[in-house]
Amino acid sequence: MDQKTIPLRPCPVPISLYFHIPFCKSKCDYCDFFSLSEISESFMVRVLEKEVRSLDSFLSLLSPPSIDTLYIGGGTPNVVPPPILRSFLEQIFSRLPNIPTESTIEANPESVSKEFLQVIKAVPINRLSLGVQTFQNNFFSMVHRSSSPEINRKALTLIREHWDRRLSIDLLYGIPGSTVGWALEDLENAIRYHPHHISLYHLTPEENTKYGEQIRRGIMKPVSAFQEEKIRKTLLRRAREYRFYQYEISNLALPGEECRHNLRYWELRPYLGIGPSAVSTLPGLGNRILRITETTALGEYVEQQNEEIPKNWEEIPPKVFLKEVFLMGLRTVFGIQRDSFRRMFGVSIEEVIPGTVQKNSNLLKKDKIRFTLTERGRWWLNRVLIDIFDEIDQHPNPIRCGWPL
Repeated sequence: MDQKTIPLRPCPVPISLYFHIPFCKSKCDYCDFFSLSEISESFMVRVLEKEVRSLDSFLSLLSPPSIDTLYIGGGTPNVVPPPILRSFLEQIFSRLPNIPTESTIEANPESVSKEFLQVIKAVPINRLSLGVQTFQNNFFSMVHRSSSPEINRKALTLIREHWDRRLSIDLLYGIPGSTVGWALEDLENAIRYHPHHISLYHLTPEENTKYGEQIRRGIMKPVSAFQEEKIRKTLLRRAREYRFYQYEISNLALPGEECRHNLRYWELRPYLGIGPSAVSTLPGLGNRILRITETTALGEYVEQQNEEIPKNWEEIPPKVFLKEVFLMGLRTVFGIQRDSFRRMFGVSIEEVIPGTVQKNSNLLKKDKIRFTLTERGRWWLNRVLIDIFDEIDQHPNPIRCGWPL
């Protein structure tokens, strides 16, 4: 390993660890995550072996005191055959300095099997995130998703019978042609399987996706903004009746069941991403903040035998990182810890954005411990962020940053 390729330094605080498994049974029209279908088992093994080698190299260089959270996402991790997946997971856990407090693996319903559940129960995975999306039949053919309401229910029944740890379910709303009744039916169906956590995502027409192109060309008609807001508010009200609370813009949890891994992202704690397209934010030499991005060329990725640390990195300037602290922190009900902010930047929040605080006082919670938005304020998050970013750009003094905390 040539450590000169990237100016990393040992990390003095716990980190979070993410693995990207870039394989899928098929590519959904709306998905903009990096993944490929019809990959041979032998090539899967080569990619996963490379990820394990990368983990070894990063751990040697970073020497973190512990791994706080682990997240295995994709792609579709459970499309990997169970024996190969088990070997991969065992190799990961054998290398970590500790058992993470929270270890999550993503799965899609069409690839859930008793064998898969046995594999993840045999290692310290304690959280399963299932991409159900909807129970409405026409959605699957509309976006070429390899599932169905029946497959969703079969997978959830298997999980209920063979999985006794934490469960999170992903749901989509704002699907073309959807109604409030349709969305409520999806939520009720999901809650019947007793998840601890629900992610509610708006179906977004991302660039460079087939669904995005169909929306732009008028082949499909998106749900109106008015209808979308009506659906979202109705879903949040109904979820509260089942004790779920909205702790982040798109995430609901029973009390104490928040996704700790994602909270670390939103708090901008150091995290290491491994695998094609994965991103890391880590401390660099000279108090620099580094963002590292892995290649999306699978052939190139596996052939880099002597380059386990990627070369694609950039330094994040303090002002840019300051914006990210607000961008990520204000997504959650917990907001930004004032003491942490002062330790990181050497000033109070009010000293950095006094104009924004005054202008948006009706959208802010008056709290001496945290800087947070009210529930109404989170609906207006983008407007508040525009004010914050403009004020940061005009800030007359240099911004320094002492990170990580």
